[in-house]
Amino acid sequence: MNYTTKWLSDTARTEELVDFFITHKTDSYISHGEIISGRALDSNHWNPDLKAILTAQFESGFVADQNSKLNILIAENEAGKIIGMLVFNIINGFKNYAVLEDMLLDHSLRGQSLGSTLLEKAVEESKNWNISFMILESGLNNTGAHHFFNKYGFKKVSENYILTL
Repeated sequence: MNYTTKWLSDTARTEELVDFFITHKTDSYISHGEIISGRALDSNHWNPDLKAILTAQFESGFVADQNSKLNILIAENEAGKIIGMLVFNIINGFKNYAVLEDMLLDHSLRGQSLGSTLLEKAVEESKNWNISFMILESGLNNTGAHHFFNKYGFKKVSENYILTL
């Protein structure tokens, strides 16, 4: 399959990104990040308002303060349709680091190195951006993602717990 990758520079494709996310998400994808951002109600249920929440988040650029910058890397097929996306948040502080917020692929294209291409491009770009390390979180039952990220050298450093009040 032929595809290209590029970093988005504006929010013009927000609707397409949101639709892609909703189409390719799974329940095993839910981690504490989806819960605290309002995307999921709990570890097993997506928020019924997911489309509106994602639209607001992508349009805002996840800007919490002047120390973070959202970057979205997409893969497009020859027709310009998104077939993969990686949402990457650069945090500037004592140590600059990146949070791999989201990584989704077209289900029909898994196993064809698309995820590897996106991750490798993000890692390489991180070196240019003076990033000290990259972190991510993954849903408890997202074992395929766990295996994938372990293959690229990511190590488990903690566990997250939640108490819903």
